[in-house]
Amino acid sequence: MNRSGYVLGLLLLLLTLGGCGSVLSKDALYGVNYEVDYAQLKASPGTHEGKTVIVGGMILENELNNAGTTLEILKYTLDNRDQPQGPDEVNGRFLARTSQLLDPSIYKEGRLVTLVATLRGVESRPLQKISYSYPVFEIVELYLVPERQTDWPGYYPYYYDPWPYWHRYPYWYRHPYWW
Repeated sequence: MNRSGYVLGLLLLLLTLGGCGSVLSKDALYGVNYEVDYAQLKASPGTHEGKTVIVGGMILENELNNAGTTLEILKYTLDNRDQPQGPDEVNGRFLARTSQLLDPSIYKEGRLVTLVATLRGVESRPLQKISYSYPVFEIVELYLVPERQTDWPGYYPYYYDPWPYWHRYPYWYRHPYWW
């Protein structure tokens, strides 16, 4: 076969594989412990304290104080690119802390995030009428998922159809009158 065919095939393979990476940096992913998943961390946080994992979800609350920022996050399942896909109904909520200031107007309620975080313990807080145990993570790297535009912009405001009746009857094809 021709050498240029091999080069073209290799180039196409590299371009295809280039789109399969994570949204997180390689440096942050280097320290992740893939042997432990979130369910194991939540079940026995004392034995897994200090382990670094990838978690993600939707921000429910952003608390600022002099020590930094605490995010309350509803856990979501992640896809193969580590982007949040949908609520994880089994594993609930967790807290993510950082010493940096995360602006509440940017990191606001309803935004999706993915983070590499290290488990630091458990904290009990009231959730409606119960005491809920939140796993507490220290943020190593945080990725804010860009907001998606959900509203269809529609047609141009002055759009009109010059042949509005063509589809109703065969003799009105491209003309509103039959004569």
